[in-house]
Amino acid sequence: MADAPFEQLVFSGGGTRCFWHGGFLDTVRGPLGLKPERVAGVSGGALAAACFIGGRDEKLLEVMGAAFDRRDVNVSTNWNEIGENGLTPHQQMYREVVADTLDAEAIGRIADGPAFEVLLAHPPHSGFPKLSTFPMMAAYLADIAIRSTPHVIFPETLGARQQLVDARKAARDGLIVDLICNAAVIPPVFNLQGWNGRKVIDGGMTSKAPMPTGNRGRTLVLLTRKFRNLPDHPDRVYVEPSRAVPADKIDFTDRGKIVATWNAGMADGRSFLRAFASTAPLVAANSSPSPADPA
Repeated sequence: MADAPFEQLVFSGGGTRCFWHGGFLDTVRGPLGLKPERVAGVSGGALAAACFIGGRDEKLLEVMGAAFDRRDVNVSTNWNEIGENGLTPHQQMYREVVADTLDAEAIGRIADGPAFEVLLAHPPHSGFPKLSTFPMMAAYLADIAIRSTPHVIFPETLGARQQLVDARKAARDGLIVDLICNAAVIPPVFNLQGWNGRKVIDGGMTSKAPMPTGNRGRTLVLLTRKFRNLPDHPDRVYVEPSRAVPADKIDFTDRGKIVATWNAGMADGRSFLRAFASTAPLVAANSSPSPADPA
C-alpha cells in the first residue's frame, strides 16, 4: 500500500485454530505493508501475535507440528503426567512449544517492537479459583451461543476481570514465555497459573478481540471462527475464516490439521487482498507473491 492501512492489529484466541492467523498474515503482510503501531492478543492469539512480531510464524508451525507427531492421545497416560499436568498433557506441551519457538532473537524483536499487550482474565473468587470458573465457563458458552459476537460480556457479570499486560516489558524482563502460557490457561482442565500474585485464566473467556491501550486508528481484527453478529465499527475490519477451519481447538495430536488450517488462512488471505484491492488498490511495487504452502 502507499501507506500502511492499519495502525492496530488484534489477534483473537482459538487454540490450534490460531494457525489460521499465521497463514492469513503470511499472505497479506507484504502486500498490505502491515506494520501496526499497536498489537493485542488473547489466548492462543497471544502466541500468534508474538510470532508475528518476532518473525517466528513458520517456526511455530514446525515446532508444534513436531510436538504433535510425538503424541497419539489428548489425555495424560500415566500417573506422573496426571500429577504434573492434570487431565491432559496440553499445558506442558504448550510451554515447551512456546519456549522452543521464541528464541532470544525473537524475544529481542518483541522487546523492541510495536506496543504489544496480552489479555489475561482473573477468576471471580480467589479462595476457590478453579471451582469458580465453572459458572463463568457456562456464562461464556452462553454468550457465544446467544450473542455470537467477539466482544463477550456475560462472564464479567459473574465477577471475572480483565487485565492487559505489557508484553514488551515481559520480554525485557525475561517473562514473555510465562505471560503467553498464562494467557492460554483453559479451566477447569488446566492447572491455574498466576501473574503478579493473582490467579489467571484464559482471557478469551472475557473477550475474543481485546482493543489495545491507546485504541485509535484503523484496526484489523483477526478471528478464528464465524460469528453471527460482527460489530459495525467505522475504524475496524473484522476478518473471520470463510468456513470452519480444520483444526480442533485443543487437539494436540494431528500435524495435518494445523497445516491445513494454515493453508486455509492463506486462501482467505488471497481472497481478502482481492476484496481489499477493490476499495484500496494495492501498489504493485509493494506487492510480493505468497510463499509456497507449507509441507
